[in-house]
Amino acid sequence: MGFVEDVGTWIVDRRWYAGKSHEPRFRLLDAQPAPEATRYLVMDDAGSAPILYHVPLSAGRDGVADAADDLAFVVGTLAEMGIDTSRVSGARVFTGEQSNTSIVIDEDGQPTTILKLFRTLHHGENPDVTVQRALSDAGSPYVPRFLGSLDATWPDVGRPEGTASGTIAFAQEFLPGVRDGWSIAVEAAREGRDFTEAAHDLGVAVAGVHAALAESLPGRPGTPRDAATARVVWRRRLAIASSEAPAVATRRAAIDALYDFAVQRQWPRLQRIHGDLHLGQVLAVPNGGWRLVDFEGEPLRPMTERDEPDIPLRDVAGMLRSFDYAGAVGGGADPAAWALACREAFLAAYRGIPGAADIDDVLLRALVLDKAVYESIYESRNRPDWLPIPLAGIDAALS
Repeated sequence: MGFVEDVGTWIVDRRWYAGKSHEPRFRLLDAQPAPEATRYLVMDDAGSAPILYHVPLSAGRDGVADAADDLAFVVGTLAEMGIDTSRVSGARVFTGEQSNTSIVIDEDGQPTTILKLFRTLHHGENPDVTVQRALSDAGSPYVPRFLGSLDATWPDVGRPEGTASGTIAFAQEFLPGVRDGWSIAVEAAREGRDFTEAAHDLGVAVAGVHAALAESLPGRPGTPRDAATARVVWRRRLAIASSEAPAVATRRAAIDALYDFAVQRQWPRLQRIHGDLHLGQVLAVPNGGWRLVDFEGEPLRPMTERDEPDIPLRDVAGMLRSFDYAGAVGGGADPAAWALACREAFLAAYRGIPGAADIDDVLLRALVLDKAVYESIYESRNRPDWLPIPLAGIDAALS
């Protein structure tokens, strides 16, 4: 096989490979020098939209060797960001990553930094960089400290200038001893332990992030056109869910009626948000509260849409649905009551933070419904046994 075929065979076995639903058709778009490696940009043209993969490979080795495992490449990449590497003593790839590659860097034997390699590239700065840098510059205590980022340029015949450029990597503070909110919440639900204090603190953190983003990055007033666009998106998703999950179809008229009511409300101001917020996107720091991570936005949305200002209540709705999921998955004596207590504590805390978005209860119900409808599509396709979870969420929002 040729080089592209060899690399393509390697790519399809990676956890970050995004084309598992089709037979790939790879071609080498560009090869660029990187520290002690070569950065290959490999395009897959076979899917519904082309996907550009970032594949740095170590130099001077036989076969395909991921440069993420090479300390010299890692150190050189940090240096390209302007980060002091004089104390770096080691690095290791974090095995839990799905869509990107995260590398934990040690200084003098202690982990201090995470280097994230973006594996699918898009024109423009990655939202993870834009948002985390803005929050770090604002002094927000609710995100890991942003340390630096790295961009690249590549050929793009579809753009007038013939090239595109975007973020290929960034570095942030490593937080020792953290656990993700999902595992903590499910464990608490399973054991029937009260989680309202943690939910309250999480409401404070999310509201604090929203307030800082409203101050730090551009937003704009919401308009009737924004409301109409939202209604189109909601109804399209509802139509798909109704066709794939008969139980949603029986609730379609009631859901649609609430959507109609919600879009008649005064549309809120739009700003940058997290975009894909749930308990798996927050980290509990020992004796240090919560940190929000992974600001890339909803994975299925085009990158251009993820850069746009959005409704802060979308993040709130995502967290409310995540409490329901944690309660249901954890089980316990009364999962619904456990989740309800968490939701109420979260909302009470959120409402109390100056500068956070106002909560319109009708609009929030519509966003919760839309999230549950989206979940019903996913569950009907992938985990039919879990379909009762979003159905219960739909019924609760309608009641």
